[in-house]
Amino acid sequence: MSKSNFNKRSINIIRPYMNQIISLQLSETFFIKNFFTSFRSDTSFNRLESLILKKLNVNRSVAILISLAQLPRLFSFKIFCFECNELFTIFESIFRLPVLRYAKVLCSSFVTTFPFPIATSDNQRSMTLEYLSFPFPPDLTSIYNLLSYTPRLRRLSVESILDTRYKPLKQFIQPRNLTSISLCYWDLSFDKFASFIAIVGSELEFLRISIKHPTALSNVYQWQQLILRHMPRLRTFLFDYHGPLIKDADGNSCCRTLLDEFTSPFWIERQWFFAHSHCHHFSQKEEWLAFYSTQMRRREFCLSDESLDNNICLYQDPFFYLSFGPRIGIKSQNIDANFSFQFPYVTELEITDNYYRINMNSFIDNLSHIIMMTNITYLKILFNNQWLNNFVKLLNRIPNVQKLVLDVRSSSKTEVSSDQQANTVDLVCNNNVRDVQITGELTLATIRLINKLFPRMECLRFLNRENALIPFVRILLSNRTNNNHLFSLVFNGDDAMIKQLKTMIDNEKLLDNYNIEDRQDELCLWW
Repeated sequence: MSKSNFNKRSINIIRPYMNQIISLQLSETFFIKNFFTSFRSDTSFNRLESLILKKLNVNRSVAILISLAQLPRLFSFKIFCFECNELFTIFESIFRLPVLRYAKVLCSSFVTTFPFPIATSDNQRSMTLEYLSFPFPPDLTSIYNLLSYTPRLRRLSVESILDTRYKPLKQFIQPRNLTSISLCYWDLSFDKFASFIAIVGSELEFLRISIKHPTALSNVYQWQQLILRHMPRLRTFLFDYHGPLIKDADGNSCCRTLLDEFTSPFWIERQWFFAHSHCHHFSQKEEWLAFYSTQMRRREFCLSDESLDNNICLYQDPFFYLSFGPRIGIKSQNIDANFSFQFPYVTELEITDNYYRINMNSFIDNLSHIIMMTNITYLKILFNNQWLNNFVKLLNRIPNVQKLVLDVRSSSKTEVSSDQQANTVDLVCNNNVRDVQITGELTLATIRLINKLFPRMECLRFLNRENALIPFVRILLSNRTNNNHLFSLVFNGDDAMIKQLKTMIDNEKLLDNYNIEDRQDELCLWW
């Protein structure tokens, strides 16, 4: 949304109906700051129940987070930030919200100079919060300490636990209401997981864990004992291992043994069933195993440098592909007419190899038998100006892509031919891309096509382009007649770059009303 449209909507839509708004979502620091400058977060929003803040610079917005405590009916709060010098600052603000029940935190970059302290009084605690989701805790001790702030917490979801540091617990308050835990990526050993569950698992009814450490499958009996001793109330157990293939002392696959051990009466009686599939890991030159609960939908198919391998094991799940989504990473060279799998739940597609020399029409036809092309809203793809024709053909057949990531590779050709430019005309009618990210160096001739290639583009983010930034921005702002939706550019830069950009924009009168915001290691131009 442009700056002028934002101001118009604030005046014509928000202000007259402040006391009727139930749900509100704001994205980008400049939108959020402008909004809370224009509107105080107080009882004027007396019906606001759900608030989502995306791409917020917390370091410069602490006052905004503190002011949210004045909202009398805020039950749900989600915050997605890109920079935070102290992660605990966000949690302190959340725990002050008087009636909050649901909180979700995502942070792309944060610093924690000390472990989260333990709560020592009820004034520090949230007595209403029931669901908490957050990304990367600095250590396990901080998870335990966070639970001391949420005595009524029922559901906990943690994105990743990677830290290997051990910090002994000095004090801990046993959670009495915690019935559900989701651990999306656990990279520690089984023993550390068992120690964690021994502390927090006594009331658990639901557990979901995705784990990479090989010790997770070194002894199936250890899972049975852990559940019986420390999770006696567990009803739902969703397990996902994705890591090196488990082998016996002779180097043979243990897949058949694992399946037998996970089909003992203990598992059958609880209706917990498991299956597995295989990938070949190119960078490490070894086979990888995916072993998972049949009831769960897994997040990804294969990692970007893996390919499906049907020859490793005769016992792998014949219907494994039905459990994958939303993202799939593929190599175009592996997709042919004989590819027998379909992925109905995939909405995010990554093409990880060079598609210049393939027959794009055949590739598209084969791909359309594997995924629902109209379901794809995210596309990450290699790009080179020599591949432009094939890129245009592919994007024309994926009409609902909203976010596009172009990983630009070097080319022997330095310009885009007139024939290639002419072939981009058809793309105008079929393309709904709103958010574009470019990594690497595009030629200036290709840059001139950006607005034409993506006529509904609203935000363009480009990385590693400081040397040619000024001419790049000049071209984009001078050719906006082909795209009146574009309102934001994000790029690497510093204070000197801000000065150069302002001088160019003002002298050449490229924009009338604009701001340049500094966020993390990037600058954001908004108009």
